[in-house]
Amino acid sequence: MRDAFTWQPADPADHGFSPAKLDALRDDIAGRRTRTLLIIRNDRIVFEWYAPDFPPDRRHYTASLAKSIVAGLSLTVALQDGLIGLNDFACDYILPWQVDQARCRVRVLHLATHCSGLDDAEENGKPHGLLPGWKAAFWKREPVDPFTIARDQVPLVAEPGTKFRYSNPGTAMLNYAVTTALQGTPHADIRTLLRERVYRPIGIDDNEWEIGYGTTYHAGGLDLVAGWGGGSFTTRAVARLGRLMLREGGWGGRQVLDRDRVCQAVRYADTPIPARPPANPWPAPTPGWWCNVDGALDPLPRDAFCGAGAGNQVLLVIPSLDTIVVRNGGLLGEPKDGEDFWLGLKRYLFDPLIAAL
Repeated sequence: MRDAFTWQPADPADHGFSPAKLDALRDDIAGRRTRTLLIIRNDRIVFEWYAPDFPPDRRHYTASLAKSIVAGLSLTVALQDGLIGLNDFACDYILPWQVDQARCRVRVLHLATHCSGLDDAEENGKPHGLLPGWKAAFWKREPVDPFTIARDQVPLVAEPGTKFRYSNPGTAMLNYAVTTALQGTPHADIRTLLRERVYRPIGIDDNEWEIGYGTTYHAGGLDLVAGWGGGSFTTRAVARLGRLMLREGGWGGRQVLDRDRVCQAVRYADTPIPARPPANPWPAPTPGWWCNVDGALDPLPRDAFCGAGAGNQVLLVIPSLDTIVVRNGGLLGEPKDGEDFWLGLKRYLFDPLIAAL
C-alpha cells in the first residue's frame, strides 16, 4: 500500500527564502544543463521546476548518487538487522579474499568510505570505452560481470584504511558483502531488500525507480545488484529518501530505519576523517554518503550531507535548516575552466541556495 503522505506547495517567502533569488538560481542553472530542481523546507515544497522536455513523473539517471540511495541504504538496513558490522573484515563476506593477505585487511567501513585501497575504474577522465583492460570491462559489464572483475582483478593500490581513494569497484564489493550478509533472510538481494524495507514503506511506487542497470548478476552463488551507479528515480522519489534521512529514519509515526544507524551513516562521530584530494572542496565520506563536517562546502552548515553522482546529480539534506534539495541534469561547471565536480555544485547550487535564505 502506498504511503498517504504528500508534500504541499508553499510560498518560499513564508519559509525564509527570497523568491527572487530562487528564480535567479533557477534561471542560472537552467542554462547549465539542469533538468530538475526541487527545494523542500519545513516539509513544504518551496520551489519545483522541470525543463520543458522533462515531465515530473519521468525518472532521471542517478550515476553515483546510487552509492547513497542504493548501496548506502542497503548497508544501513543490513547493519540495523545485525547482519554485518562496519568493522568486520570484508573477507568474512567475500570468501575468495580470505586467501589474499592484502585484501583480508579490508574492512566493511573501508569499502563504504572509499578507503579500501582498491583502484578505481576511471582514469584521467577518459571515456569508459577507451579505458584499458579490466577498467573498460567493468563498465561494459561483459563478458565478465563487474562484481567478479572487482573481486578478482582490481588491484590494491594503497594499504586498506590509510588513504582516501574513490573507488567504484570498492562499492561493488560493498554490495557483494551486504548481499552475502542477506543470505537466509526474506530479502536476499539488494533490490528486493530496498523495495520491501525502504522504498515502498515511504510511498515510492515501483514505477518511480529502477536500480542496478536493470540487471541482476550472478557470481559467487549470489544474486548481485549494482549500487555504484545504474539507477533511475523520479525527483520526488529521491526527495522522499532525503526526507527519510532528515527525519533520522522516521516516517509517518514508524521507524523505517534505525535512528542510530541513520546518524552513523551521515555523521562522522569518532571515525577519523581521511585526507581528500587537494583540489577543494571535497566533503568527507561517511558510510555511503558525503558530509560537511569539516566545512569543505561552506557556507553550507556543518550538518549538511548529500549523495551525488556524475553530471551533478545530487540529493542535499540540511537538518539544521530542515531543507532537502534534489537537482538532476548535466555538469553545472566547466572543467576546462577548473570547475570540477564539487566546485560546480558549490558555486552554482549550494552557495546561491544559502544566499537565497
